[in-house]
Amino acid sequence: MAAKEEVNPEKLSLALEPEVAAIAAQHQSAVSGSPPQRYMVVDIGGGTVDITVHDKSHGRISIVLPPMGNTWGGTTVNEALSMILEEIVKDKGFKSFLSSDPTRAKAALNKFFYGEFEERKKTFGDTTKGIREMVLTLPKTFVSFYGNRKLREVRKMNMHYDPGDGSLEINYSQLEEKVFKSTVEKILECVRAAFDKLTDHIDTVYLVGGFGGCKFVRQKIEEAIGHHRGMLYDNIVCPVQPDLAVVTGAVMWRKDPNIIQSRVANATYGIECQPVFDPSIHDEHYKSVDEDGVQRCANVFKVFVLKGEEIKDEVYKGKFIHSSQIDTQICIPIYCTADDGVQYVRDKEDKPTVQEIGQLVLDVYGNKPWEEQKLDIFMDFSGTEILARAQYRITGKEVKTVCDFLSKQD
Repeated sequence: MAAKEEVNPEKLSLALEPEVAAIAAQHQSAVSGSPPQRYMVVDIGGGTVDITVHDKSHGRISIVLPPMGNTWGGTTVNEALSMILEEIVKDKGFKSFLSSDPTRAKAALNKFFYGEFEERKKTFGDTTKGIREMVLTLPKTFVSFYGNRKLREVRKMNMHYDPGDGSLEINYSQLEEKVFKSTVEKILECVRAAFDKLTDHIDTVYLVGGFGGCKFVRQKIEEAIGHHRGMLYDNIVCPVQPDLAVVTGAVMWRKDPNIIQSRVANATYGIECQPVFDPSIHDEHYKSVDEDGVQRCANVFKVFVLKGEEIKDEVYKGKFIHSSQIDTQICIPIYCTADDGVQYVRDKEDKPTVQEIGQLVLDVYGNKPWEEQKLDIFMDFSGTEILARAQYRITGKEVKTVCDFLSKQD
């Protein structure tokens, strides 16, 4: 539980999934020998794969590889099975079935794909002797709507349908080729890419997330790592309840937020500024003249933290001039980019080169002399939230500063 002085009803503590999943995996997994000091966490949930690498050699966790991943997970496997059934009944998206009774039909499909199949697919890959197929019971409303005659067409796809109990039998080779293969290949691509970025040896790979606990996925990851690294890598661990790793880890992290010692920036963050034009570093295309006749460079991307940079308890400082004598509130966009070497927030065709993720909202004081409108902006990226404050450079007086990541976002 948070200390009394830390509780703020106006703030929300944000837990980063790969981090908290790793915390839970460390506490809930049995590994041989001493606890791993440097390890990879592969979090495979329903919609995404998130991979990060941690170092715990100094007692607390340091993130040494920026989180990476893709949008392939357990849900895309469910969608692959859905496409097979749609092809069997010749009803794309089950539109006819859903329009017949929207509420009941949708509930039946959700229960089938995200209930029965969801549980069965986690055990896919178990080497139980004599069992080489998965048997699924189709919803009664589904069978009633499409009829046994149409459903028997599954035999053309080397599957078996039993009208007696409405069961669909799919052999393992069919499941692997038509249901699991495309998703697992994308997951393996991501794992191989993560290993390519390693600069030091890791002790263990933790598999977490609902789909991370699938036996088949674990087997394929073991094979892929072994082939990619040219050696058998057998220290791949899955906690008892991989699907609850994020929730469990979030609770553990909230009790001790300092368990994360340092992070690595997953993108480059900064704001836009207009410094005095310097022909040795600035492009003539962006040259402008302000109201005082000073030549400035527009659209400059003022970087606070670079992608891949280790972030500790450090506050980044930037300078800003409030040019208007009328406004009492200004909004400064906060930008990020995954690309390296971005110098301007817009290209020469006036297209954005960075992504706006939010804005700093500052309450300022109008009707002040030009020199007194200069502000210093301080930003802290060390936590799971971006924190900021601003103050007038001459007087040191702070202005109310809010990081707004919700308004005016697409």
